[in-house]
Amino acid sequence: MENDIFSSIFNMFCLTTVVFLLVTLLRMKSIYIDKVSAGEDYRHPTFPQGNRILLNAQRNLINLFEFPIFFYATVTIIIATNNIDQTFVDLACYFFYFRLAHSIYHIFGNHLILGGLPLRAPLFAGAFLVNAYMIIRLSGML
Repeated sequence: MENDIFSSIFNMFCLTTVVFLLVTLLRMKSIYIDKVSAGEDYRHPTFPQGNRILLNAQRNLINLFEFPIFFYATVTIIIATNNIDQTFVDLACYFFYFRLAHSIYHIFGNHLILGGLPLRAPLFAGAFLVNAYMIIRLSGML
């Protein structure tokens, strides 16, 4: 069962890698094909020039290094304390599915509703709630 829960971490790694490669390709396209004059800006983590997909993908990549760290820590503690069960495996899979949907929508859609709330917010909230439930369940409160 340890391998089953680790597969969610591996899937998150793959998602982050795919988004990183997408950002790299889009940045190279902007610099070398579209001939966007970046000056020194291309060396910074968020390349301010480029199309909407590039800007969204860059922000999503940064986001993949922010919030999911709590998930990685939670799964690491679950493994280290030998508390792995099918419920935790399922929750880890759900977390990945929410993050995958969030990344796809963030990069290719990213529409706003209600005067500024991103439409992807429910996907983020779903991942947040799954991780929060995992932490609460791990702490023995449930």
